[in-house]
Amino acid sequence: MEAKEYRGLWWLPSNKERKVAGVLTYFSSEEFKLELIGTFDAEYDGSFLAGFKANLVEPVIHGQSSDGINITLFECFSSFSHTGCAEFSTSIYKARVIAIGFHLESLDEKRFFKASVRIPELSYWFYPAIIKHEYEDEKHGRGITVKIDNLPDAQREVAKVDVSEQLSISLCRDASFKSGDMYFNPSFEQFTSLKIESKENLSLKEFYEAVVRYEQFLSLATFREVGFSELRLFSNDNYYEHIEGDIYYRSIVIDTKFHTKPSAKKIERHKFIFDHKTIEEQYPCALKIWFNNDWKFDAIRVHLLDSIDYHGSFSYINFLVVIQAVEGYGRRFMKKTKKRSLLEILTVVFQSFAGVECINQNIDLDAIAETRHYHSHLLAKRSDKALDGINLYELTDELRKVLICCILSYIGFTKDQINDITKHTNNDLFG
Repeated sequence: MEAKEYRGLWWLPSNKERKVAGVLTYFSSEEFKLELIGTFDAEYDGSFLAGFKANLVEPVIHGQSSDGINITLFECFSSFSHTGCAEFSTSIYKARVIAIGFHLESLDEKRFFKASVRIPELSYWFYPAIIKHEYEDEKHGRGITVKIDNLPDAQREVAKVDVSEQLSISLCRDASFKSGDMYFNPSFEQFTSLKIESKENLSLKEFYEAVVRYEQFLSLATFREVGFSELRLFSNDNYYEHIEGDIYYRSIVIDTKFHTKPSAKKIERHKFIFDHKTIEEQYPCALKIWFNNDWKFDAIRVHLLDSIDYHGSFSYINFLVVIQAVEGYGRRFMKKTKKRSLLEILTVVFQSFAGVECINQNIDLDAIAETRHYHSHLLAKRSDKALDGINLYELTDELRKVLICCILSYIGFTKDQINDITKHTNNDLFG
């Protein structure tokens, strides 16, 4: 991705009178670097002491670009230089979070009522079906008409779910057309976006957490690590009024250095575990449970997501992540298992999924327990049943299926529904 540059004036919220010229270079999800000609402290501007006297971290920096865009940088780490040849110092700040289009005092400031999110996989998971094409002469294939349905908001927004008393989540179908230079290179795009609305204002941090929670759900569904390509927030304090009286809210672009970037891997829809159509009836209930603030489920959810992608290579650590999550599920959600051994917990978990066809009920549970003990405790002596190599890889895949079934059961799917999902997926894990 090409870098974006914002040239303008920058200042600290605590010292608005001291404004310093500089350039913000912005690589999406990679680096937000602010280079200043000078420092925020006038006393040491032009002195080699600037680097010693300045704060190493500035919580917030405000700025305004040359074209009037307000920008906020958060968690900014500084470095300074003074060559001795020039009569001024330069300073560099690298931020971890950026808000383009708005000034905020902190990440916890409750100023936003809506978020709009683009996630590449979402359009494949819920197909937008906005663009249609028709052949004018089907016999000879001569001429083609492309149409974009200009849907009203009520029809664009589908699958709306109130995940809490305050928060609702909708899927929005949309499309765009660009004519290009004199219609030489016209282009069409259709996509499904995520809309999160709150009845009361929320902070940037709270909306970000809601977005990540939905990304986790989509990662389960698509069985790949997903990340948003665009996050925009909307505030009642950031709008303009049309000449006819209509109010339009300006979007605030949010990005973070630490967020998962969209995967570079090709999106293969046939490898999804399920799409929206597959679980359309169960989707509202499942999403509500997924958004419950249940601390007992949080770690298990994270372990599942960590087990989705081996990130290029497999090791015993991947096995430990999965078996720990399965054990945790058994201890936290199965009756009378808190003080039982791992073998007893595995027995209960496997018995609870009797009749779920993707789970191998003939698997050696003793071997699973012995393998976990061997790799977890780095034992000097290896049990005859402890597995390694390709056998450990195959065992881990079997346990991944168990873990997925645990998650699906937790969010409300019955055994029959789990069977229906796993039978119809073309994902290699269930092949």
